[in-house]
Parts: sequence; structure tokens; C-alpha cells
Amino acid sequence: MGRTTALFSLGGAPGVTITAMAMAAVWPEQAGAALVEADASGGDIGAWYRLPASPGVTDLAAATRRRTAADPPADPLTFCQTLPGGLPVCAGPASADPAQGAVQLLATNSPKLAAGGAAQGGPATVVDLGRLAPRTPTAHLAANADDALLLVSDDLAQLRRVKQSAAALADSIGALRVVVVGGSGPTSEIASVVELPVWSGRIPLDTRSAAFLRGEANLRRPQRRPLFKAALALITTLLGAPAGPPPARPQPIAQRYPAAAEQPPAAGGPGAAGAAPGGQP
Repeated sequence: MGRTTALFSLGGAPGVTITAMAMAAVWPEQAGAALVEADASGGDIGAWYRLPASPGVTDLAAATRRRTAADPPADPLTFCQTLPGGLPVCAGPASADPAQGAVQLLATNSPKLAAGGAAQGGPATVVDLGRLAPRTPTAHLAANADDALLLVSDDLAQLRRVKQSAAALADSIGALRVVVVGGSGPTSEIASVVELPVWSGRIPLDTRSAAFLRGEANLRRPQRRPLFKAALALITTLLGAPAGPPPARPQPIAQRYPAAAEQPPAAGGPGAAGAAPGGQP
């Protein structure tokens, strides 16, 4: 069974979806990773990439409801669509009502959300949970992940919210780690303030990479951008692996990023400019 890593925030839009996409795109293990968008307030990826509503999280949730105790776990990969560049995504519905229902079913019937089901050596699963509140289905999904990453912006209001929630979060989510988005410098002082484990690095505010992941722009060498380098460093910490080049993988790293240039221009919005990864910026 592959590793499951859940990302969420307590509010303030610190970039959970973009960070989750970056992590899934650069996951260094041979089997790679799939992204599950299980945000109870509704997902964004389907709109960014003009994906059809099915297959997706709603179908995955329905499949878990039909399972019996003898059945293998529902496999998110079965309900993924592949973004240009090769990233498998199980996208969530855009509106809150169906998204809440799907997340409730997942939390009740299949909270682990492991891609590849029970198979050994399967891909990792990166789960975008959006905003988390205590004692909710979202919190239950976070508690069942192998790693639970609380993203927080480096500002006083968000850090205060984390500090006030620290005891409840630590009691309910065992593998919890805080990841700071933006700012600079060591995070040790933040760790002492929020009284939770804090990753020693930071996720940078990389607007070019964010636009690339939304399908709005193009990058020549995505893996050299600050966001993707930070995402790989974070995964390396989670896996307990020494820093250094990622292991061999079944295809070039650039092919596992969404390739914005292969998307049609969004109606009324910016078109995809330039070439796919490996072309011109």
C-alpha cells in the first residue's frame, strides 16, 4: 500500500492545492504519486483544466459505499484523470454540496485513500483536504493519513490560529507536521510559538510555478523552480531519505508535471503561452 500524505489548512488560503500538486508531480519514488482533491468546500483543478465531472472524487466516494468487508479498498487511481504531462488527478466537484457528501462518504468508508489499493509498492497518494475543522470528516481523513501537513502562512493571525488549535490537533492527528508557506529564515521560532512539529524548510511563494500548475503558463524547466525544489525537499524529509538527487523513475521528471501548453485557452481568461516543458519559457 502506498504512502498517503494529506495537506490542509485552518483557513487563510496558504496554497494547499498548489502545494499538493507540486508534491504529487515530483514524488521521487518509482511508482510516483496520484493526487486526490478531497476538499469539502469544492475543488479547483477541474475548472483549471476543464476536466469532465467524471471520473473523480464523487465516483470514488460512491465506490466506497458499495464495498463490502471482503472487498479490497477502493483505489483512487481507478477514478483519476491524467493531466497533460502525466499527473493522475482524482478531481473533486467544484461546488460544496456534492463535495461535502463525497468527503463524508470517504471518511466513513475508506479514510486511508491509498492509491493502488492494498498492493505493495503502489504509488503514493497526495490528498488535498482544503480547510480543516475539528471533528469533521476532513479531520478524520487527515487522522488516517501517514503524514498530515498543516500549511500555514507566515503571518501573525494564522500562527495564532494554529497555536490555539495545537492541543486539539495533536490529540486527533498523530502524524502532524506544520509547513510554513512564504517568509524567510529558520522556522525554529515558529515551532516554539505553535508548539507543534514544524518542517525546517518553507514553501516559497512562487507565482510562476503556481500559474504553471493551474494551466495558465508554461515553464521550460519546472524542476528548477523554487516551488518544486521545496516540494521535493519536503517529501525527502517525510520519507526520511538523505538529501540528494531523486531515485530513478519510469519517465523524465518534466513529463510528470502538468504541461500548460497542451491546454486550450480558458474562455475569458489567460491562454497558455509558450511550449511544453523542455521548450521555451
